[in-house]
Amino acid sequence: MSIASTTIKVSPEVRDRLNTLAAEHGRTAGSMLEQLLTEHLWRHKMEQAKRQMRDAPPEVWAEYMAEFATMDGSLADGLEEYPWEP
Repeated sequence: MSIASTTIKVSPEVRDRLNTLAAEHGRTAGSMLEQLLTEHLWRHKMEQAKRQMRDAPPEVWAEYMAEFATMDGSLADGLEEYPWEP
C-alpha cells in the first residue's frame, strides 16, 4: 500500500536542517516533519488547556477539586512495591 505524497516549498536552509535532524534520528524527512508537527500540535493543545484552566471561574475549580478528591484513594492501590516499567 503506497501513501500519497506531495511537495512543499521550503528554503534550502530549512530543507537542509530538516534532513540533518531526520538523519540524526534515523528517519526520513517526511516522517521527521510528521513527528515535529504532531509534537507541536500536542504542545499547542496542552497550552490551550492550561489557559482554559487558568481562566476558569472559582466554581469550576471547586467542582474539579471535589472530583479530584474522590480519586485520591487510588493512590494507595497496593501496587507501590511494583514499580511501573515502560
